[in-house]
Amino acid sequence: MTYHRGEMQANDLVLLRNLGESPDLRFKIVILRGLASWLTSADGDTQAKYFSAVTSQDAAVQRESLLLLAGCKVDGVSISTFYAACKLYDGQDISYRAALNIACGTDPVRRDKILADFEKHFPEWNDKVADLVWELRPKSMLPKMEQLMGDAKITVTQKGRIVDILAASDDVSAGKSMLNLLKGDQPAEVKARALDNLKLFLPTKWSGLANTKDLGQAITEMLADGKSRTAGLQLVGIAKFNAGRAEVVAIATDVKQDTATRSEAIHTLGQLPSAESFTALRTLLENDGAKELNGEICRAIAALAGKSQGQVQKDAVDALSAVVLAKTSSEVSRTVAIEGLAGSRVGTQWLMAIQERGGLPVAVTPLVGRLLRNSPFQDLRNKAMLLFPAAGKLDPKKLPPIVELAKRVGNADNGKLVMAKSLTSEVQCMKCHMVRGQGGSIGPDLSMIGKKASKENLYESLFTPSKAIADQYVSWKVDAEDGQSVTGLLVEETETTLTIRDANGKDYQFPLKGSEKKKQLTSIMPEGLVATLTEEELVDVVEYLTKLQTASLTPDVWQVMGPLSGGLDGEIATVPSKMIRPLPSGYVDLASFHGEKGKNSFSVMTRTIECPVDQEATILLGTDDGCRLFVNGIKVFGHDRTEAAVPERDSVTVKLKKGANAIVLKVSNGDNPHGFYFTIMSGQELKLSK
Repeated sequence: MTYHRGEMQANDLVLLRNLGESPDLRFKIVILRGLASWLTSADGDTQAKYFSAVTSQDAAVQRESLLLLAGCKVDGVSISTFYAACKLYDGQDISYRAALNIACGTDPVRRDKILADFEKHFPEWNDKVADLVWELRPKSMLPKMEQLMGDAKITVTQKGRIVDILAASDDVSAGKSMLNLLKGDQPAEVKARALDNLKLFLPTKWSGLANTKDLGQAITEMLADGKSRTAGLQLVGIAKFNAGRAEVVAIATDVKQDTATRSEAIHTLGQLPSAESFTALRTLLENDGAKELNGEICRAIAALAGKSQGQVQKDAVDALSAVVLAKTSSEVSRTVAIEGLAGSRVGTQWLMAIQERGGLPVAVTPLVGRLLRNSPFQDLRNKAMLLFPAAGKLDPKKLPPIVELAKRVGNADNGKLVMAKSLTSEVQCMKCHMVRGQGGSIGPDLSMIGKKASKENLYESLFTPSKAIADQYVSWKVDAEDGQSVTGLLVEETETTLTIRDANGKDYQFPLKGSEKKKQLTSIMPEGLVATLTEEELVDVVEYLTKLQTASLTPDVWQVMGPLSGGLDGEIATVPSKMIRPLPSGYVDLASFHGEKGKNSFSVMTRTIECPVDQEATILLGTDDGCRLFVNGIKVFGHDRTEAAVPERDSVTVKLKKGANAIVLKVSNGDNPHGFYFTIMSGQELKLSK
């Protein structure tokens, strides 16, 4: 049923009357589609009558009519019809929003003409308007976005949405807006979001901003201001802003700066490969007054070893080697140095050479062996298998068939202990996998594995990890133009770079140009891990895994205020907040973050969690020392015990609402250590607010 121009008279719009009278939705849509060819060539008055008839219809009919609008010429009728349809958006119907986008068409000139007056039609900002701007991206609204960020009426959640809208723009001016947000007096969550977008897009669509006066001025202002100094340091590293190196060195070596800020400056130096950066880091490493920062210094030197070439790389490897061999090195520094050496080809070769000469300290040999047997450098990994043979406990070939093993009932509590120890043992499970907030982020989270896999599946995955590999965990081998070759997971691919994560959790970035990637048929999970278990431990681990059937979420970053004085039940002082990330074990180390200033104080951590429905959840908490926990402004738990933090020591049942839920955790401190574990479990999966 198709009508062409001239076949329908203005006084004979029978089909339009049927459209309004028919109760059958399917029939209405057939009518609309039948009118398509006629409508696109009809005169303005007839189109106006048509769209007037449609406006009063239900959402499905309106969506269909918007698809027809895409074929109409842009004039006063089509534009007014479009905005009338925009105002009918209910704030929920994603399909309707998509139909509005289709109605604008794909031609840039057409879209610009339709959307030119968007702000006049929607002068007030609210969630519905934000949805429309997100969908339609009217250029006229971009200048207003930054102005809205200064409006006291706009909530933090709405500001976060505005940042996302700005980030979707390819225009460099959007990147400048992100810089202004970092400099301005914005909530910490907003600044963190802006910084994440700069990290993502400065190397790509906003690359034109990288060497501009705007960026240099923003960094200078941020480094000079204590409130924004940490973000400024991070921006230097993101932008590889070498002109700011001298200021970064000054902050890193300034003993008057707090430990967290100096630590961030040291980390930033590791992102700026050069002889100057290495010299500053080596001086700090040799300075007795910076011992509490030695771990971070070693990480930064390790980063230089991986990113540099020639003399700088050699010097970095030599410095890390000295830390490994020095009897006075702390356990943390030595471990970081070993991990750094294992992350570069030249460092791996040094570790192998020193082992062949019998010069590697016995205490660190198991760690070196575990790292090198998982080396991303395949030729060296094969050699490491012979040089550092794993200590086997059982012969997989002598085990009963999987069908028989699956019938056995193990001790889940003992399996849990074996898994917990695998963070540092040869078993390695939790070096790669996370369970209830503890573990690595290389393989899939196992917190719900008991719902997804049978015992037979679990045994099979342990015995033959390469038999079935999910798409997101396929490993890739990247051969770079400079001869470097690394195998691991592809965690990021931009217009200019590839990032590969190896089995030890280390990330390697390669330029896309000149690099070749090849999909591998073998899993990044090593073969033969079951040989590191006894038969009893194997059965117990599988039994424990079958009990893991609840979704869990552990924040990957917190906003932290502190150290603060006073008691846990007093008012919270308004102070700038910073970001802190948990260690691989899931522990948030506040003592290291605050340094000596953190003694006899308390800290306040905040995070927002998105919940798909109203539901009960369980928060697993372990704090050092006392704490107060609030959900959506209501105190749900607290204690004043002086004790070490233990994962899951306290279990708190809470009620979450659909949508955003504000979590606030206060933790007190005496004479250190100071920190906490936090995981939230629920029936339906939760997400962290961006």
